[in-house]
Amino acid sequence: MTFTSPAPHTEPMTRTIDDVTADRLGERLADAARRRRAIDPSALPELTVADGYAVQRATIDRRTANAGAPVGYKVGFTTPAIQEELGVDDPAYGHVLADTVQPEGRLDASGLIDPKLEPELAVRLGAPLDPPVTAVDVLAATDAVVPVVEVVDSRIEGWELTAGSAIADNALAARVVHGDAIGDPSGVDLSLEGVVVRRNGERVATGVGADVLGSPARVVAWLADALADRDERLTAGDLISTGSLTELIPFEPGDTVEARFASLGSVTVARE
Repeated sequence: MTFTSPAPHTEPMTRTIDDVTADRLGERLADAARRRRAIDPSALPELTVADGYAVQRATIDRRTANAGAPVGYKVGFTTPAIQEELGVDDPAYGHVLADTVQPEGRLDASGLIDPKLEPELAVRLGAPLDPPVTAVDVLAATDAVVPVVEVVDSRIEGWELTAGSAIADNALAARVVHGDAIGDPSGVDLSLEGVVVRRNGERVATGVGADVLGSPARVVAWLADALADRDERLTAGDLISTGSLTELIPFEPGDTVEARFASLGSVTVARE
């Protein structure tokens, strides 16, 4: 995966493309996902963060027909290292679509291009959240903590991404694989919840909740504010995946990957 920082003169939140261009790019990304044929990165204009969200909206409008209605959000760029590499100061979000959520087990990757895995802590809201939101507010509104393995995929060839293009590509969302365990938020310290990842039996990564903005609850608080800036809001029932606790995990045909969480059991996904 290669990240490219934006040109220094470009403000991340400034739109540089019009709605017609955003709609056209959204159609191209949706078509790339549908046909499993990645877009040549050189065919995309330089996209700011604001451009990326405009294209993302156009992409989601087209993908819901095949992947279901939005049921929540996924958040990325939640570590300082990734933010520095991308030249951004904030995380980014994409939408989780209903038909992309599945229980652990075998994963049919025939509809994906070049998937990789991220172990994450997800929360399910039992009440809406309206800004201003604190981490304490998030915990009070959360009715479940769910261990997940997020499958990410790039519809842009070779994972050659900028912050804007990654956001345009629905923040690289592909699948959310959940385990059987559902944690009581009052009994789980999100910042201290750890994970050990094994790929084909070999330990390959570890992480802890504090690695994402200090706590997954802070990630959700950030999301509530970011959505309000675009006239969206978090509602009861939303599932929010709060960012990878480790580096990206390769996921080749025949691989079996287990993410074992400290108090929430494990999530195992095997690629067909």
